[in-house]
Amino acid sequence: MIEESTFSKKELCREVLENFNIKVDNIEIITNGSANIYKLYSKEDQYILKEFQSKYNEKDVLREINAIQYLTKKSTIPLPEYVKCNNNNYYFKHKGRVVIMQRFIKGTTCQKNEGNHEELLESANYLGKIIKNFEEFEIEDSLNVRDWFCDEEVNRVTKKYDSILDKLGDTDIDVKIKNDILFKKDLLINLKNKLEHSEVEKITHKVSHGDYSCLQFIYDDNNKVRAILDFIKVKKLPIVWEIMRSYNYIDKEAKNGKINVQNLVDYTKEIMKVIKLNKNDLKYLPYVYLVQLARSTYGYEEYFKDVKNKKELLNFAFYRTNICRDLKEKAEEISNRLLNL
Repeated sequence: MIEESTFSKKELCREVLENFNIKVDNIEIITNGSANIYKLYSKEDQYILKEFQSKYNEKDVLREINAIQYLTKKSTIPLPEYVKCNNNNYYFKHKGRVVIMQRFIKGTTCQKNEGNHEELLESANYLGKIIKNFEEFEIEDSLNVRDWFCDEEVNRVTKKYDSILDKLGDTDIDVKIKNDILFKKDLLINLKNKLEHSEVEKITHKVSHGDYSCLQFIYDDNNKVRAILDFIKVKKLPIVWEIMRSYNYIDKEAKNGKINVQNLVDYTKEIMKVIKLNKNDLKYLPYVYLVQLARSTYGYEEYFKDVKNKKELLNFAFYRTNICRDLKEKAEEISNRLLNL
């Protein structure tokens, strides 16, 4: 959810002048993303100023900056360019929030599930290159898939689901939420029993973008990726999770939570032209994504909170549960198809 900006227009112009020696002539608010983003116009150039959410600190932002600078030196992956402050830092703080500025990249953005097959394969190729070029990148932040279905985690999630169930009434929406929660509770237990710990331990964990999807792309006039943005969540993680998730965001045939098995196979195959996946990666690719989604109460919990976009968040929760239902039915087929690559 977007937090209210700490900037007034006057403050923003003053801070940019003080930190970058850039006089702002005009400001345009960009509504995409979870941060407060502004397009700034000056006589010399155009810029993007990004005010991060309060949950992100200097260490988080430096991680993103270091990752982008590392990739810039290592590869030809299209990336944004940061503007240095007068003190030689790449960020400044305003009322406790971290702020960065990048040179504006001309192009267009897209929404979920708008990508054709060519764009799908381009996304896969860049993800493979990002993982490949990060192979020697040192970072402490990590996620391990085994932690997603251990006893402690399953018990934690089950308690959260039970808490939601206790609050539900008998309206049509409440009944729909109840059916979703009961399905996801059962799914999580089934996945825990299905996943072999000895095999899951062999799933490839490498440094990757952490939030890779078409929502992070800027396209040129020929619908080719001009830049890949937002490395704030870069970390070591199960790469099959990022493969499955990013496919699900871009494929126009994966709307409403439906998975096109052939397109997913093509997406994975394209990535395998750049990086290696082992048999356990291919076998468990759909199940890793499933267990992550089965643990999520996001959107359902917000139904009981006083938030402005409550309906939007609940619809997102419904959407992700629809993915679970469809992927559960197709998971074995996907595994078998991938193992035959």
